Amino acid sequence: MSNARGEDGGAGARGGIEGAAAAGAASGAIRGAVLAARAALLAALALAPAACDGAAAGAPRAADGGGAGGATSAGATSAGDVASSSASGADGAPGGGDAAGGGDAAGGGDAAGDGGGGEGGALSWEPVETDWCSAGWIGLDEHTCFHVPETAPRGAPILYVLHGAMAPEALPVALQTIAAEAAAALGVIAVFPRGRPGLCTWDPSVEAHFCWPTRRETVDAAAPALLQEWMSAEARIARILGGTFGRRYVMGFSSGGYFASYVALEGLVAVDGAGLVGAGRMVIEEHLFSPERPPIYIAVGGEELASTVASAENLADVLTQHGWEHELVVHPGRGHEIRADDFAQAWNTWVAVP
Repeated sequence: MSNARGEDGGAGARGGIEGAAAAGAASGAIRGAVLAARAALLAALALAPAACDGAAAGAPRAADGGGAGGATSAGATSAGDVASSSASGADGAPGGGDAAGGGDAAGGGDAAGDGGGGEGGALSWEPVETDWCSAGWIGLDEHTCFHVPETAPRGAPILYVLHGAMAPEALPVALQTIAAEAAAALGVIAVFPRGRPGLCTWDPSVEAHFCWPTRRETVDAAAPALLQEWMSAEARIARILGGTFGRRYVMGFSSGGYFASYVALEGLVAVDGAGLVGAGRMVIEEHLFSPERPPIYIAVGGEELASTVASAENLADVLTQHGWEHELVVHPGRGHEIRADDFAQAWNTWVAVP
């Protein structure tokens, strides 16, 4: 039975558009960052045991396979504090991305071989040079970055961080900075995949933006391929690091938050907790609920669009009706943004459930 008090907010009118941070970085700087990232990875590997003995997280279901204010340039953001958005969609636009198919076309995933596996993978694998990965992040492929903090123990959990809608030339420096700091504080391996163009079509001006599927039709069409890419990437990272991951979590902002809600609510891939920031749900197909029911953290800013706040509150109400563990936070004075404390509060929500 559906809870349908209005259309799905999707990425919403504000779109979750990340600032175009550090757009156009020089190729020499990118190469230097990649080499530094590889050195950091090898250093992390030297600190960790060769084989992680944590239990591997579940595979996809068989059916599925920056700074305060909406910055549009790197210098405008205080990356370590907050990643925020600037609206490019029309206010009140329903849903984000209703293209048929949309996200399946682009590659990524496991297209580039890692040149080895098991405990020797780290010696034969080279990071991919891509400006999608900012300082401290390692390019697995053109669409996927990962971060290995020295604090990550044997069998560390893996945390997927999903960006909001991003213009083609935008770079996720602010959110990656926050996510890397959170990964270090929590002792997790962070993975930062890129969405696909064609999935945020509530306005023609954002059709080329990188987004996540946020409505029923786009989730059904695009999610299986996207999630298969996640699992391929996760398997490659495990081979590079020489082990497996203890638990799997997903944290999404704006468009990424709406998609994270589908992943967690419907069990599209097994997760042990999900976080939605600047997102919620208005249309919820309760008959598709996963029996696992991972704890869910939901957060919005008090200054967000009323429709975004309503979607967060509606999702929390439905979860309460079903006895689903969750936490709803409305941050006073904040707009459409994600901050470091969201990661900390999400983690507390997840680990509070045995």
